[in-house]
Amino acid sequence: MLDYSVLFYPAITAFLFAFVSIKLIKPVAIEYGLVDSPSARKKHSGEIPLIGGISIFLAVLAATSIWMPNTQELRLYLIASAMMVFIGAVDDKYDISVGVRLVGQLIVASLMIYGVGAYIHDLGHIFALGNVDLGWFGIPFTYFAIIVAINAFNMVDGIDGLVGSLSINTFAGISILFIYQGHEGYISYALILATAIFPYLLFNLGLPEGKTKKIFMGDAGSMFIGLSVVWLLSEGSQGELRSFNAVTALWLTAIPLMDMLAIVIRRVKRGNSPFKPDRDHIHHILLRLGYNQRQTLIILTCCAALMSAIGIAGEIYEVPESIMFALFLVVFVIYNKVLRSESALNTFKKKS
Repeated sequence: MLDYSVLFYPAITAFLFAFVSIKLIKPVAIEYGLVDSPSARKKHSGEIPLIGGISIFLAVLAATSIWMPNTQELRLYLIASAMMVFIGAVDDKYDISVGVRLVGQLIVASLMIYGVGAYIHDLGHIFALGNVDLGWFGIPFTYFAIIVAINAFNMVDGIDGLVGSLSINTFAGISILFIYQGHEGYISYALILATAIFPYLLFNLGLPEGKTKKIFMGDAGSMFIGLSVVWLLSEGSQGELRSFNAVTALWLTAIPLMDMLAIVIRRVKRGNSPFKPDRDHIHHILLRLGYNQRQTLIILTCCAALMSAIGIAGEIYEVPESIMFALFLVVFVIYNKVLRSESALNTFKKKS
């Protein structure tokens, strides 16, 4: 029987450390220019401190150091995370090139893969042709998965509260699956990450109304979250622990993953760089359709929760992995085709 009180202390520690970190770091960030200034692409008012990710990492560092076993895996995860936060903070401050950012991400990925010794190799029965084990190819595949996850959460960070809400959804879904399988070892990690994000979300959304001053996640935060997501998903879907199937990871990260893949496809078809910024993400499209930021946030958060619920239901009811994979591909194809035509969305809205 799971002792839920054991989960409470690490979670509340993460929340409190994140909240205090924001209060302490904010004046320092303003003094040293770690802020986001308005531009042609950024419509906010004034200079906003880019400290959300740093506060989340510090909270995770504190909570895991106090409450979790001091294992080599945890130490390497925290080192890799610190490196990722540093790279992101430098990018936030100096806007480094895509190439330099990718090299940094690959170095961090190498630490995770070769240091921890864990990588994605078992894809399960996704093709209904027997178990798919990637063998040695699992290493380059894991590099690819880490880069995709990091940049998926980074790219979706476009409106207030979105990356925080989507990441909490993902970590909550992972927690539910760990709890369902009774794997206590990793439940606290997912809950620590989820609760460490809540204070950022409160400040980012200005909640309670008018009582907090806005902060942004920054690349430091979105990339740290992406790295943490891949770490927990790989730990949960591989090896002896195996709390869920690999295909379920797609459903738990569906919105940021599908948005990134769809927009990369559109950019490449136009002859643009996959990393060239534009305003064609799903949240931009919903805003152009007339929804305000808060409505867009609610719509996308609900969609993400629905996708996670489908993935979790597939695990609980033991739906064949090949069916779950095929269903995800169908959803992505529909998602991509609908978003390719903004006029189609406008027509749908007018009819409804």
